[in-house]
Amino acid sequence: MQKANTFSRKPYFHRITQAALIGLLCMEFSGCATLSEGECKTADWHEIGRKDGAKGYTRARLHKHYEACSEYNVKPQDDPYYAGRKAGLQQYCTPRKGFDEGREGNRYRSVCPAELEQGFLAAFSKGEMIHEIDMDIDAVERDISRKEQLLSDDDTSSKERLELHRELRELYDKLRELNRDLFRLERLYLLDL
Repeated sequence: MQKANTFSRKPYFHRITQAALIGLLCMEFSGCATLSEGECKTADWHEIGRKDGAKGYTRARLHKHYEACSEYNVKPQDDPYYAGRKAGLQQYCTPRKGFDEGREGNRYRSVCPAELEQGFLAAFSKGEMIHEIDMDIDAVERDISRKEQLLSDDDTSSKERLELHRELRELYDKLRELNRDLFRLERLYLLDL
């Protein structure tokens, strides 16, 4: 029976990360169209641009829409799209969104206008710091899991068990420290937003 880890974070973050990864893989590798036939034929290009801007897409996203809609003989409207994208970037380029993007381990695509970029990047950097701690926690939890599995293996000698217990104590101490750091930084940074 495996001992419950009282230091584990909620699996919600991992589900979100997995869903985002699946979406990215779909976009990058399988040639998923950005818009369906119906979306191309009834498009409000200003609204599509606004949504793309709010998600932090680069200007090149319109080219993907051209590719998707060319199959249906529809040509996107550049001016309304870019006006909408500019409005959407006002929603995206906020310190809160910068923090969230850094926290999720996303990369910044240099899309924010100069007047918003500094605040976005300052918060993005703080989010990245928390993301790094999350990654460290994941690595320690994997190490703990491996060592606990070795400890439960009948083939593990008494001497190896003693060493594994020592290593596990160190790993649990490290995990507690990382969780304290994570909690402290989250409180500190979220108060700033």
